[in-house]
Amino acid sequence: MPVNSPLDLGRLQTELEQAEQPWSMAYTSMTGLTEESRVLRLGVPPTPGVSVAELDDDLDERTAAAHAAGAESVGAPAAFDLRDHGGADYTTRVKDQGDCGSCVAFAVISTMEHVVRFTNRTAGLTVDLSEAHLFYCHGGQDGASCVAGWWPAQALPYCRDAGVAFDDCFPYVAGDQDCSRLNADWPNRMAKVARFQDISGDAAAMKEHIAAYGAVSACLDVYQDFFSYGGGVYRHVTGAYAGGHCVSLVGYDDAAGCWIAKNSWGRHWGDQGFFKIAYGQCRVETYQTCSVSGVTLRGWLPDQRILGLWSNEADGNVWAYGSVRGWLKLDGADATTGEAMLLELAASKALGTPVGLYEDGGTVHQIYAW
Repeated sequence: MPVNSPLDLGRLQTELEQAEQPWSMAYTSMTGLTEESRVLRLGVPPTPGVSVAELDDDLDERTAAAHAAGAESVGAPAAFDLRDHGGADYTTRVKDQGDCGSCVAFAVISTMEHVVRFTNRTAGLTVDLSEAHLFYCHGGQDGASCVAGWWPAQALPYCRDAGVAFDDCFPYVAGDQDCSRLNADWPNRMAKVARFQDISGDAAAMKEHIAAYGAVSACLDVYQDFFSYGGGVYRHVTGAYAGGHCVSLVGYDDAAGCWIAKNSWGRHWGDQGFFKIAYGQCRVETYQTCSVSGVTLRGWLPDQRILGLWSNEADGNVWAYGSVRGWLKLDGADATTGEAMLLELAASKALGTPVGLYEDGGTVHQIYAW
């Protein structure tokens, strides 16, 4: 995409006033950058066969379809916000992709992290996955780069089939690179997507999956005024097309007619890194949207206090409830090993001392206790 001349912020304020302030502008982490740097923080290729001039040709139809696809029609609540569900915040920290078109990796990783925490109802679980591993290693096999970007539907098969390392195995630094910094032990500390689906253009399915699993990844068209978004429900008001971008949708509100999203431009953009966008705007339902149904973890869970134990007459049907992780099945190599693990956890529970659990796909294979 060619780089546009910077947007006149005075003109933006005038346009917002004339539109009766549908959202508020602010001096954000993006506003102070050059136009070249702003565009580099996008990263989804243009839709094949669709010209920029045609992007809003079906805006009214998209908007009407998203409103008509009421959440209640699929058994979901009329509003959902992962930041406050039953008084708990299941979102993970807002990150900053920096000068690289790696937004797809940030959106997909963020969605995976949200799904883990929400589906297990473990808002306090520390889960921090590696955008660098997904983008530079897996994405590099597809030709993804800071300039070329990537697609969620290309990223997710790697998340399902190979898995993604925890962040400390390969911390993110903006800028194209190889996998030489990836910790060789990463296969023992990673997450995998159980299932994913392309649900582009199906607003009802988007709401259903968000309410059931916590989040979906979604692409949208970005116009210049979006860089100065400060709060409210975003609608494109003025400015040229800048490029494609990908975020994690973490909620919706049928009454307000909007989606709630987590971005990857740091906490000094938008509403502490989040934003709301009106139904139908910027092709947010139709560009490319992918759901994630289940994420499994592999790795050590340190400092768990055992709050509950459960078993019945069936051999090997033994479960432990960790203070941060919740219920996990004990999976010793045989009945004797399982019994030994159970006794150690029972003692730790009685004493109130922490333990470490090695989880692999929802089961505990090893423990350490003090």
